[in-house]
Amino acid sequence: MAGIIGSNINNGIGIAGIADKVKLFPIRATRNRTKDSLIKKRLLEKAVKKGVFVVTGASNSNDFDGREDVLVPCGLANGIRGVVCVAATFAKAPTVLCSNASKLASFGSPGSGVVFPTPNKVAGEWIYAKEEWGSSAASAAVAGVVALMTSFKNFKPEDVDRMLLNATEGRVRTKTGYEMTYGVLRPDLAVKQAIAEAGLPQIGSSKWGRLIRSIRHWRRQRNQMVAT
Repeated sequence: MAGIIGSNINNGIGIAGIADKVKLFPIRATRNRTKDSLIKKRLLEKAVKKGVFVVTGASNSNDFDGREDVLVPCGLANGIRGVVCVAATFAKAPTVLCSNASKLASFGSPGSGVVFPTPNKVAGEWIYAKEEWGSSAASAAVAGVVALMTSFKNFKPEDVDRMLLNATEGRVRTKTGYEMTYGVLRPDLAVKQAIAEAGLPQIGSSKWGRLIRSIRHWRRQRNQMVAT
């Protein structure tokens, strides 16, 4: 997942990350694995109070209306400004959820067919791994978008939260057609809004303009895949 967020760009090796100038640190939130929602809630609130924006992933379970729908930390995201929960959608159908247990997510984001820099040996040849689908890949991509946004200005967590939620469109649904209350993230709109609120030059010949055009190009390619 670290590779999705921050792999070096344009070096001719491997994949291109979302934001290749970030620093990544492995951390453990608790000493032991715990299902205590109160502990996790306090940790999230403390992180946001310290200025940390938190991105977490929805469950990958298909247990619709089951306990997976309310698991934390995803189940706490809507009650804490500065925390979002990302549900994975299909890259070729961005408004269709990969799994059903995503009722409390903040928005959907493509999380299928994602290549990441973990080598796998297939038929005697080393290739990069590709995740079939999952919210880990989707939330990693969103974390990269957030890193881009906060590189323009040290936004408060609640401001990042607002810009992301305002950059969603439509409604996502399960494979069986059940419609959720949230939409799918458009990263180009989120980054564009961050540029505007940071007081940077608008789209044009600047590097921010090139960034937006790159994101739009990615969306066009994705839409072409959907059309075919």
